[in-house]
Amino acid sequence: MRQLAVMLLAGALAAAVLTGCGGPSTDELVNRAVADFQVGRVDRAKVLLGRALDRSPSHPLALFYMARIHHAEKSYEQAIYYYQCCLDADPSNAAARKHLAEALKAAGAVGEALRFIPEPMED
Repeated sequence: MRQLAVMLLAGALAAAVLTGCGGPSTDELVNRAVADFQVGRVDRAKVLLGRALDRSPSHPLALFYMARIHHAEKSYEQAIYYYQCCLDADPSNAAARKHLAEALKAAGAVGEALRFIPEPMED
């Protein structure tokens, strides 16, 4: 009986190793999220992007699409935050810069205030 249990455990371990039990990579999560976003599965995309950002908080594409989702939901303050984080991670991202300007305009005075909040001074 014990031998059977050991053989079953070894088989399960081998299957897990062969199928990649570690789950999808951060880039795979982001790619799935982008595909979901593009076909309108926004809730699923948000979950996948959240998982990707938990693993890699400065992933530029994950930040950009999280911003796009919030922007589409008219959560402009959140969108502005994620666009700014995206630009911190990748200052050359022209799409993030363009969409940030649109979110700031849509947010109105609140967006402008958010854009220019100074960094806290260190002692």
